[in-house]
Amino acid sequence: MADLTAKIAWIAEVDFTGSPRDHIAEGLRGLPYRNRCIYYRSYHDRIVVLRVKHGAEDIKPQDFEL
Repeated sequence: MADLTAKIAWIAEVDFTGSPRDHIAEGLRGLPYRNRCIYYRSYHDRIVVLRVKHGAEDIKPQDFEL
């Protein structure tokens, strides 16, 4: 768990853009990490992590509705 937290901190620190996942939800980004994918939105002053899902899970737009 600490390594996942460290990876999320790294995303925020280096302002890593990740891969666009607009086909799932507008503005969504994803970064595969080990057997998971970190889904987040990047803003000019923060990163908002929405979900961390296992790579084998089906991802649906409903998973990211606010």
